[in-house]
Amino acid sequence: MAVTPEDAADYLSRTNFKSIIELLTAEAILHRSEDPVLFCRTLLDQKIQARGGAAYAPEQATEYVRQCYADASANADENGRIQGKTSSTSGAADVDGLTNRLALLESLIEACRTIATKLDPMEATQAIINQTLKVLLADRATIFTKDPHSNNLILMVAEGARNIRVPIGKGIAGSVAESGVICNIKDAYNDPRFDPSFDRETGYKTKSILCGPIKDQNDNIVGVLQVINKKDDSVFSDLDAEMLTILSTQAGIALKNANLYLQMENSRQKFRSLLDIIAALQSELGTNSLIFTMTQRAPKVVGADRCTIFLVDNDNQELWAMQGEVNIRIPKNAGIAGEVATAGEIVNIPDAYSDTRFNQEVDKKSGYITRSILCMPIKAGKEVVGVIQLLNKDEGPFDEEDEEVMGSFLSIAGPILKSSNLFQSGTGKKAKSDEKSEFPGGSDLSVPTERTKDKAPMMPAFGEDGDEEDDDGGF
Repeated sequence: MAVTPEDAADYLSRTNFKSIIELLTAEAILHRSEDPVLFCRTLLDQKIQARGGAAYAPEQATEYVRQCYADASANADENGRIQGKTSSTSGAADVDGLTNRLALLESLIEACRTIATKLDPMEATQAIINQTLKVLLADRATIFTKDPHSNNLILMVAEGARNIRVPIGKGIAGSVAESGVICNIKDAYNDPRFDPSFDRETGYKTKSILCGPIKDQNDNIVGVLQVINKKDDSVFSDLDAEMLTILSTQAGIALKNANLYLQMENSRQKFRSLLDIIAALQSELGTNSLIFTMTQRAPKVVGADRCTIFLVDNDNQELWAMQGEVNIRIPKNAGIAGEVATAGEIVNIPDAYSDTRFNQEVDKKSGYITRSILCMPIKAGKEVVGVIQLLNKDEGPFDEEDEEVMGSFLSIAGPILKSSNLFQSGTGKKAKSDEKSEFPGGSDLSVPTERTKDKAPMMPAFGEDGDEEDDDGGF
């Protein structure tokens, strides 16, 4: 097969071969090896091992050259002369290298064993960080996990804390998540991707950074492991990069197992909450107690933050709910809840602020941030007798499984609510004298009523419309 000059030029350009030659030349000059052929072979072997089995990417060669020049700059004297690094291929050096490598591998095996024992996601994350610091003798380490629902990395700070988000492609961690290539930075302040603002705020000095992708069993990037500052003030070596690749692989396995365990525990808790609600529905609770129980426990079934239950008053073409000591009435066709009550169809909004039906002014007034909304009809047969509205799932948007689980519970709740004294008596207009409220204050259902003309009242529990809800379940 004939190779034309154009074919050759295309290959050299496509593979970035010029940068590979530049790398070998620069490294050979820096190290001044007695056997440059053996040195180049060893150098290339190290680069291949550091890739961890990943395919060659042309931009890697450019990164290698950049790191080489940064290393050369770090070895320059006060006059700017590069002193170089005398390299030897003697047997003694090989023995020392193998001894150090063996010791490092032993510590790596112990680290992997420790990481594998953790099932709780936060414990697994902390174990990965601790063992990475121990193996690589580094000062700090962080784990970013990839949010499957957005183009962000999440820095796991602590359980219950508001985690920090970093856009993929931005900064060092973001660029590694985007490229999937290990990044070994000798001097952080000479890298344009480094953001020094954290150092300025804390007084901490970031010098060297080693950052690698965390991949799952399907080779998909699920996170990033970032290590900062070698404790002896040196830079991270190619061997450190190789160890980071192995640690990242173990981290991917550990995080996957931990997340599966967490999902199993969450499913168990949801199942228990669903059983509790069903038991409450079958008991002799008063209507107030029944709705209060549903409002309190329904969010746990799907991992939601807030819940409101509306009952339908067809006589007045209104939806009715209770907020503290006040009956709240809104037009049956108002807002998202009104749409569900009228059409009898589920409305599942993964991003409230991108949906024109959502009233953003409510969040601005209350300070509550509505992210996702699941609004479902409560039916007795084909008749819509109420609406349940859930806000802000713990992680990501509400999904089909959430709809199915809630649908199972609502199919039982609908007929019971329809047969209740409250619904039969005109949905909140009056109630039997023995139907007392279990809410703080102990009032009956004959309480003051607020009506709105155009939209639901200002309550976050109503999703598109609201001030702060009470802590007793949204009423």
